Amino acid sequence: MIIDLEDAVLPGDKAQARSDTLAWAGAWRGRHLGLRINSPRTAFGCADLAALAVSGATGRLDFLMVPKTETAVDLEIVSEALGRKMPLVAVIESGRALSNAYEIAAKASGGLLFGGVDFSASLGADLSDWDAMLTARGTIAAACAAAGVPAYDVPYLDTPDTDGLIASTRKAKVMGFAGRACIHPGQVEPVNAAFTPTPDEVAEARAVLAAMAAASGGVALHKGKMIDRPVVLAAERVLSRVSPG
Repeated sequence: MIIDLEDAVLPGDKAQARSDTLAWAGAWRGRHLGLRINSPRTAFGCADLAALAVSGATGRLDFLMVPKTETAVDLEIVSEALGRKMPLVAVIESGRALSNAYEIAAKASGGLLFGGVDFSASLGADLSDWDAMLTARGTIAAACAAAGVPAYDVPYLDTPDTDGLIASTRKAKVMGFAGRACIHPGQVEPVNAAFTPTPDEVAEARAVLAAMAAASGGVALHKGKMIDRPVVLAAERVLSRVSPG
């Protein structure tokens, strides 16, 4: 769950929303709670950070989402302002941010989120056209892989279109994305299902690892195909997504 202090809150309501959110988050005793602040390049974002730094809410948050991150320096400022380390999820929303994707990912311990709505608007592109956003998604996925952090896809805006949600989520999965943001509770289950390995995928991954083990670490064959280290890593990645039990 992510509480939003940015786009979901009108400028005149920011102060009250911030106060209410931090009071509520400070009393939170559950798990998986994130907070999207305003951009640290704005006065609202600076006020968010100042209030967070002196509140008890940071200890209850699992991550902080930083919108409109343009450079790695933005994340350094956020970390220093908070006075403590916590996972930061940077939102890539512009061409400049995309050009700095790896440097940002290296500082974003919580990963990168593709902010496709603002990104496509800045280019005059069509977010609903998968091919138009392919380069951006590929760049983000590659940057996250290089930095060793997860990549998350943009929310699917057409909330009644479950088929479209599932289809685009599967495409994001095969590109290397680890998940995607949701804007409606009804999207959570299909998105989780799309990113959860199927029984066939799990069985295949286990068979690959078994074939490699039987080859004592050398190059092995499985179903007539060569297995080497990259294939093993892919199999291990599949199994890492399987819930215990």
